[in-house]
Amino acid sequence: MAETPPTSLLVRVRKLLGHIRRQFVVDTFDVFVRPVPAPGPFEPPPGYAFLWGTPADVSRCDAFHTELDERERAEGVQRLGLGHKLVLGQQDGLIVFTMWVNPRNLNVPGLMKRRLAGQWFIYKAFTSPEHRGRKLYEAGMRFVLLEMARLGLRELVGYAHVNKAVSRKGLAALTFHSAGRVYRVDIPFFERSFLSKKLRAKFPEGLPRSGAVRAVTTSTVPRA
Repeated sequence: MAETPPTSLLVRVRKLLGHIRRQFVVDTFDVFVRPVPAPGPFEPPPGYAFLWGTPADVSRCDAFHTELDERERAEGVQRLGLGHKLVLGQQDGLIVFTMWVNPRNLNVPGLMKRRLAGQWFIYKAFTSPEHRGRKLYEAGMRFVLLEMARLGLRELVGYAHVNKAVSRKGLAALTFHSAGRVYRVDIPFFERSFLSKKLRAKFPEGLPRSGAVRAVTTSTVPRA
């Protein structure tokens, strides 16, 4: 049996350098804002209905169509209890779109937490793979903007990774503009987020983590 030739020094060096590069990660996120327009009509895409979700609605979310598994549904119910809001898009009663709204803080775990003032923050949106390309993400934002206008709020806030083309396209469609950037540095023994000067000026009050939403394991989630 022929012996396996030894790996060359050049190949070993390349593998080592590749491993080092994977240990040093810098992610970039943009935060976007859009003024709330005057109240007006809301027309969902044909065949769909939009509504604000309840804990009972969260419990009936299907993992395929909403990406909310058993654990995330339980944690979602906790967020609703803390004042977060959930936008649902339905077709024939089936939930095929979800968008979470934080009315108090610009809060992305592991990235940043800043106080809002007269603003709402949209996060964690998902469209069923079978319903993509039908502008449900844009419709969800318009639904939120209509409620904000009714309440007299002034600005909607969103965010997206620099490489998340779908989210950025949806935000651009409603003329969001950048309010600054966040850089997440993740290297061995060091993790930290850095906010641009522009973003710190826009959202000057940083907040500590509250731990109000408790992590849930599937073994502790009540069965229906």
